Amino acid sequence: MVPLELDGESLRLILYLKDGTNLRVTEQWSEKTLKRYNYYWLTSNNELKIGWDNAPHHTRLANFPDHKHVGERENLEPSSETSLEAVMEIIFDGK
Repeated sequence: MVPLELDGESLRLILYLKDGTNLRVTEQWSEKTLKRYNYYWLTSNNELKIGWDNAPHHTRLANFPDHKHVGERENLEPSSETSLEAVMEIIFDGK
């Protein structure tokens, strides 16, 4: 794990996984509420596997603003994974 930024409201880090992939984590908090997040799971060559975020720019998707990019940024799907714990479950179940 490589912490890039950690303060009372922001968390940014990179988790390096045993299989060579990595997870880029960014969370922005307001007190105890997660306001913004993105979790990008990348291959060992830093190519996108899946990226989850809640940026409010894909209004047509179910679960707006929560969505994921699968395989490439243009391949969008609704997402119910809205926390680091939920994303880690997907990653570890897929191995």
